[in-house]
Order: sequence, then C-alpha cells, then structure tokens
Amino acid sequence: MKVSQVSPDESGIVRWPGTLGARSSVVTIGVFDGMHRGHQALLRRVVDLAAKAQDRPMALVFDPSPKLVHSYADSHDMTEPSPDLIRHDPDQIMPLEERLRIMAQLGLDQVVVVRYTLAFAAKSYRFFLKQLTEQLAMRTLVLGRDARMGAGRIGDIKAIADLADTGLFNLEVVDDQGPGDCTLPDADGLERRRVRAWSSSHLRQLILDGDVDAAMDILGRPHMVQGTVVHGEQRGRRLGFPTANLAPDSQGMMPADGVYAGWLVDLGLPTGPMATQEGREGRLVQGSPWRMPAAISIGTKETFLVPGQQTPRILEANAVRPDWVDLYGHRVRVEFLSRLRGQKRYAGEEPLKRQLSLDADRTLELTKAAGRVFSTNRRP
Repeated sequence: MKVSQVSPDESGIVRWPGTLGARSSVVTIGVFDGMHRGHQALLRRVVDLAAKAQDRPMALVFDPSPKLVHSYADSHDMTEPSPDLIRHDPDQIMPLEERLRIMAQLGLDQVVVVRYTLAFAAKSYRFFLKQLTEQLAMRTLVLGRDARMGAGRIGDIKAIADLADTGLFNLEVVDDQGPGDCTLPDADGLERRRVRAWSSSHLRQLILDGDVDAAMDILGRPHMVQGTVVHGEQRGRRLGFPTANLAPDSQGMMPADGVYAGWLVDLGLPTGPMATQEGREGRLVQGSPWRMPAAISIGTKETFLVPGQQTPRILEANAVRPDWVDLYGHRVRVEFLSRLRGQKRYAGEEPLKRQLSLDADRTLELTKAAGRVFSTNRRP
C-alpha cells in the first residue's frame, strides 16, 4: 500500500500529487479513528467496488482530527493546535500508523493523509469533491450514511447525492450493518444522545469506562496502546512480578484505572528489525515469541500512595512468564483483552502479592482461550 501526505496551502488549497490521478479510483474519506467494524465494512466495500471496475481503492485520511482542530480553535481565538498537542491528542483512540496498518491488511492500494487545517475546512464540499474527480480521477465515492463534509459541515449525504446525480461521480452509501443505535451521556453527564453502536463515539466511551470487553466487540480485535518502556520504581520486580512501565507519551486511548488481562508485544528497539513493516508484522501475529500474556495495571499504585501525594497515572504490564525480559528502551504494544478488577489499596505487600498471583493466573486462562479464537480469524 502506498501512503502519501499532503498539506493545504495558506488558502486551504491542496496540491495533489499528479501520480494519484493516473488511474480511476474508488475513494472514501474520513478520520477512521479506531478502525472499528463500521470502518472496516466501509473500506471492504471500497476494495470490492474497485476490484469490479479495475479501479484503484483509495482512502483519504484527515490528520489531525477535525474535532481536535475545531475545538481547540473555538477556545483559542481561532488558532490551530500545536504539533505537540496533535501528537498527544487525548481523544484519539489509536495512532495513525496503526490505522494505516489495518488499511493495508484490508487491501487498500493508496492512502492519502491530508493535514486538516482551518483554511482547508473552510472550503465547500462541492469544491473539495470536484477536486477529487479532476485530480484523483475519482469515479466512485463511498461514504457511511451519516457522513458530512465541507464548510459548516453542510455536505450531508443528501447534498452529496444531489451532486453525484449531475454525473460528476458515483456515490455508494454503506450501512455498516451494525447492531443499531445506543445512547451516550453528554459532556455534563446528564442528558443522553443517540449514536450508532458501531461508532468512534461509542467506542471512546467504552474505553474510558474500562469496558474493553465490549470495545473488542466493536473493534473486532483488542484495543491497544503503544509506547516506550521506561524505568520505574522496581517495586514489581521486588515483589516477584516485574513490570514494563510505559512512558507518559504513549499513543492510544488509556482505559479507566483498573487491572486487565491482555498481551504485551515487544516491538524491539526503534532502530531494530521492527523498524521494517515485515519485522513488525512478524512480532504481532498470534504465537509470536514476542507476544506475551500480561496482567496490565493502570492507575496510581494505590497500595503505595502517600495520602495527599499527587502521582500520575501509570500503565505497567507484567508479562506472565517465568523469566524477566529486559525491555527498557523498547517500543511495546499493550493489548487489552478483559477487565479483571478495579484498583484497590492493600494492607501491605503480602496481600498485594497474593492478588497479583491471582491476576496472573486469570490472565493466562483468558489469553489462552482467546488465542485459540483469534488464530482462526485473521481478518482485522
């Protein structure tokens, strides 16, 4: 899969590489944060339609997310977020590199990452779609039924369909065939709003609630966080349960405080074999020696917390295996299979050690059973 990156100029105009329009294309557009089952249904439709017409299956991915850009601008005198804030968007479910990895697995031939700016957002949906037909040779546009685009987000499915009826392009609207709608609390936690069950909004809420089991039903795979292993306080090693602590700038939405069963995947040093796509994929597959069952803790280490002390939330993963693996400086991926329990303050080290042992045993049970299921279903 080829990946291109484009940036609008100060007026919001994108200069698309000429090579992108060398072949007719089937295109979809979005952020695709989470790459849940609804996104997967959409992208599979793109691939299927392109194969039938011998067109190029293509996705345009907005990065950073429009929500981040607009919400920041609304509270900062219409200025755009800094690169550092973009890299650590707290609302982002999964990093861009993981979205691209799954798109490649689904059979996309070309992905164009479009830097989303306020100037770009001010362009009309008509202008944007006309550019795609002229410069990307877009024959067919594939969208979900609730898609919106363009200035003021007035380009809804009806408006886009009216434009398609002029003969400019074909429009294919995909219903994700999910389990319907659900309700979520608004920001004040009181009123509720309806969203699709297979949606990034619902997925975010489940992860923030720690319901990684339900999140996995929407994703079709475990939710993941990845980052670099850093030195901690060595308490886990002293207790007989050494852990890999992730740096605070890890990528991926952090679930609620608690203890989870899942996997720790060693991706190696950033300049090592994992730097290639082939090396990375080999480490991620089920049965890989770099994939280890892990009891994962997120929180502030309640047992050792001094009253009144302010401590950051920490993600630490205990790889449930007989020998300690030195992962300092390595990039790792943490996958969440199931929530085991909430955080609790224990009356000393011995009660905590007993609980950690129970967590490890339960983790092995759950990951062993899940490994058999995942090995029979390799689709994202």
